[in-house]
Amino acid sequence: MRRPRNLLIASLVAVFFLSGLSSLIYQVAWQRLLTVHCGVGAVSITLIVSVYMFGLGVGSLLGGRLAERNPDPYVLYAIVEVALGISGLVSFPLILALGRLTANSPPAASFASLFAFLAAPTILMGISLPLLTTIFMGITGDFTYSISRLYFINTLGAAVGGILTSYILVSWLGLNGCIYLAAALDFVLALAILLSRSQARRTTVPEMGEELPPAEVASVGRLTYALVFVTGFIAIGYEIVWYRVIGVLVKDSPYAFSSILAVYLAGIALGSLAINRYIAGKPAESRKNAFYVLQFLLGLTVVVTLVGFYFLAQHAPIVWFTRLSFSNELHPSLDLFTRSPGLHSFEDAYLLLDVFLWPLWFTFVPTLLMGASFPLITSLALKRRGCEGSAVGTTYFFMVLGNVLGGLLTGLVLLPAIGTEVTLLTFSSLGLMFGLMPRTLGARRLPASYRITGVLLLLLGSVAAFPRPGDLYSAIHVAPFTPRSMRFQEGLDAVVLTYEDGDQFRNYINGQGHGYRPGPFFLAEAIEGLCFSPSPEKVLVIGFGAGSITETALALPEVRQVTVVELCGSAITNLLKFPVFAGILGDRRVRVVVDDGRRYLERTGDRFDVILMDPLRTTSAYSGNLNSRQFFSLAGSRMTPAGILMVGGIGDNPVIRHTLLEEFKYVRAYAGFSLASRLPFHQSLERRERLLGAYPADMQTTIKTFVRNGLEGKALEEATAGYPVNEDWRPISEYYIDKRLRQWLTSATQAVEFK
Repeated sequence: MRRPRNLLIASLVAVFFLSGLSSLIYQVAWQRLLTVHCGVGAVSITLIVSVYMFGLGVGSLLGGRLAERNPDPYVLYAIVEVALGISGLVSFPLILALGRLTANSPPAASFASLFAFLAAPTILMGISLPLLTTIFMGITGDFTYSISRLYFINTLGAAVGGILTSYILVSWLGLNGCIYLAAALDFVLALAILLSRSQARRTTVPEMGEELPPAEVASVGRLTYALVFVTGFIAIGYEIVWYRVIGVLVKDSPYAFSSILAVYLAGIALGSLAINRYIAGKPAESRKNAFYVLQFLLGLTVVVTLVGFYFLAQHAPIVWFTRLSFSNELHPSLDLFTRSPGLHSFEDAYLLLDVFLWPLWFTFVPTLLMGASFPLITSLALKRRGCEGSAVGTTYFFMVLGNVLGGLLTGLVLLPAIGTEVTLLTFSSLGLMFGLMPRTLGARRLPASYRITGVLLLLLGSVAAFPRPGDLYSAIHVAPFTPRSMRFQEGLDAVVLTYEDGDQFRNYINGQGHGYRPGPFFLAEAIEGLCFSPSPEKVLVIGFGAGSITETALALPEVRQVTVVELCGSAITNLLKFPVFAGILGDRRVRVVVDDGRRYLERTGDRFDVILMDPLRTTSAYSGNLNSRQFFSLAGSRMTPAGILMVGGIGDNPVIRHTLLEEFKYVRAYAGFSLASRLPFHQSLERRERLLGAYPADMQTTIKTFVRNGLEGKALEEATAGYPVNEDWRPISEYYIDKRLRQWLTSATQAVEFK
């Protein structure tokens, strides 16, 4: 009897693991696709995630009610998975259709369509946790064991799903293929749960409605849901702030978010697993006090890790690791595989792994405590036997509700209003105040005077030790030169630091370099783009950077209007503190629009003679939205018949060059940027000399080096033949790991064959 029971439990564990895995595949793929039309700004991302989580919460509440009322949770779970699979199958064409329908819609309409799209599948996902808890309870008869193990397995599956999707599946299958894979998993899970049903032999469990013994019921009543709401609010607030801090260190590659999220989820999963040993057999009052202690320890560990990093980051060896991470653009870096072994091998190995190491430093211990909290508080919510699914669903709903409101308030209000340091201090202080609540610790009584004094001293110590606004990021950044001044701005969208030394500037947005002065490369891009236009009267600049491209356009008297579209409003605010940038942006011909570049082009009815863009590296997250065939088609539709498109920041990437050739008949490629037009190129040498003449001879020489050996026509077609094309749903150039590993494997294989 025991072996069939163990096999049944193992099969259910596999179902719940794959359920979490498929959910994260959906989340990563849907979120990435939705940004194509909703934009990649902070507000857009926050709304997408909030709607997703809200659906999960509503689904869990509904699932709890269904679990109580449905006599056969196996069949109901199978129906949910089939419905989710069908939703997945239709989601890809539906997202494309929504993008077309809402292209010119106001933000409110776009949000409404986003909510309508995500509501059904996320509610279905949320229903699964209470149903599987009920199913598992029918086998084990142990509620605390069931919720602890299931939450562990499901969250672990989600962590694996996030890593698997971003590191492998997007490159192999594309975003559409990821969605179809997740849908296929849903159908497999429906079949698996029905097969498990045929093998199930129910154990004897208490009947519905039987009250638990008094020792198993805590005296918190409805306060349970208020507590889980508050802890959910704080937990998501921590996650958002941690992502901002860690993102400055490991930059914003398409792998950064999933790597940070994977460590975050892994910590929660392990904490959920570990707490089961404590919960088993403990009376409700002990579990309640343990919950309070966990929240207290969570606040304390955040203080210790943050303050510890701030002070250690100014001393060896942490300062060395901090500077190495900050100074490297790619995380994870693949230099370990592409360079021969040597003295640099340790650095290469570190830069391969630091995208996981920094999340481990900041989040792992706190997330262990978060993970332990959910099974603990859920066990306190259970009042009657047979209502386990409802207890899980309701508890999860209030936790997610706290997540949603906490995410919105943290991302849209607290960070821009009070900054990272004060926000973290606020959340950790709330956690420390939970230390006032436990009256006993084990068998030992804790007098109120002890609790008040201890918490007060810790609060005062935290305030004294915490870095002041801006100090944390100043410790992380590495100045590229000895600056005369530095300006800092933290806003809704980003952390911005700008260094200045006379005519020399370096601008950083979320730790990534975004423009410098003097910038001969940016001057070369702008001059070349402007000189191939027959009449550059209306110019669009996507990405302000350090202003070199905009300044070059303004140097031409024939330019009547320059529209600057900049995603990061905080960058504009910070740069305006310097007279040189205030002068450029204050020109009467300049119109500044703070928006996503693609979203702006979809909504505007203007036509431009020249579009100049160098906003992102090809390896930055979401860069594929501006380097896809669909975007180049959109840009072409917003250009005058003889309009010129300059696409910068692309290096010698043949994928992007080939993608341009798919949309434009005429493409001219340089080392680092390309020009595209629907009509043959004709350069105005007179205009070129006028623009070059504004700079010293040595600067002119440097500029000219960037525009030598332009490649076009048959030569360019042959150079890019055989390379794939970037599509919105297959951003090949953005997900660089697969490409570089294939190149390394090819080189290694050829070297072995040669030997």
